[in-house]
Amino acid sequence: MDYKTRFSDFDRPCYFSRVDADHVLDWHIGIDEKGRMSIEYRSNFTARRVQGTKYIEVNQYKNEKYCTIRFSLCDKELNDLFFKFCEDMVEKTRNLESASLGYNAVIDRFSLWKKMFFSPRNEILSEEKIMGLIGELLLLKNVLFEKYGVEKSIDGWSGQDCTRKDFSYEDKWYEAKAISFNKDNVSISSLEQLDSNIPGELAVVLLEKMSPSYMGITLNQLIWDICESIKAQDTKELFLSKIESSGYVYNVAYDSFMFALKNIRQFNVDGDFPRMTPSNVPSGVVSAKYEISLLAIKNKEII
Repeated sequence: MDYKTRFSDFDRPCYFSRVDADHVLDWHIGIDEKGRMSIEYRSNFTARRVQGTKYIEVNQYKNEKYCTIRFSLCDKELNDLFFKFCEDMVEKTRNLESASLGYNAVIDRFSLWKKMFFSPRNEILSEEKIMGLIGELLLLKNVLFEKYGVEKSIDGWSGQDCTRKDFSYEDKWYEAKAISFNKDNVSISSLEQLDSNIPGELAVVLLEKMSPSYMGITLNQLIWDICESIKAQDTKELFLSKIESSGYVYNVAYDSFMFALKNIRQFNVDGDFPRMTPSNVPSGVVSAKYEISLLAIKNKEII
């Protein structure tokens, strides 16, 4: 359903229309008394305290026929996100076994959105961290999902736990590094990063920074696309919790950081791979950062 088009049909406040006559829940969208786009759920329920956010105001009402919980958008810059919010709220409650489960399901779903996408946090990640997170997500989406499946791939992602490899599975680990496509070296930030007794891979994600008008990759859209591809709710929530641990909260400013994916190069990290580890540096050296030449490890590239 195209919610952008649906909302464009409303031209006056306090007018609401049912979203889907076949839905188990009574969802309506429209414009509230303050002229804001809104979605509301109507039923007979015992209201719980629900706190809104800087971007979404939550109100609950009761009349002689039914109770209502309404979510109204307070910031027009988030229009596109609100359309996705409406779609998600409707679709993720479509297959409930009973309408009696509706109110709690609506509250639980909003809690997830409030945590991840409608937080009032204003600061954004640095460009280096944006690229790093995009690199991990592209490896996850483009390589590991196909190899291990969605659930196992996400379960093996360590997120921002710097004491572990980016991705770890029974017999293999992966370390993702995102760099500008015209660079010849990749930076390794610790002695432990490529240290392991089991085989692993260094995945170098080559990105080119583009103008915001380019139809490329943004962090906001990439996270949303992966969310959309995850079918199991518990897996989706695990993914979002790991995204949250990275310091990400939705911010429209991320859309100005546009990238084109040039390539994902994968290298076997084995016995004679050039690396610094705690066991091969002089005694007394407890930490180090170094760079590896991509040309020097070309013989390790997985074709």
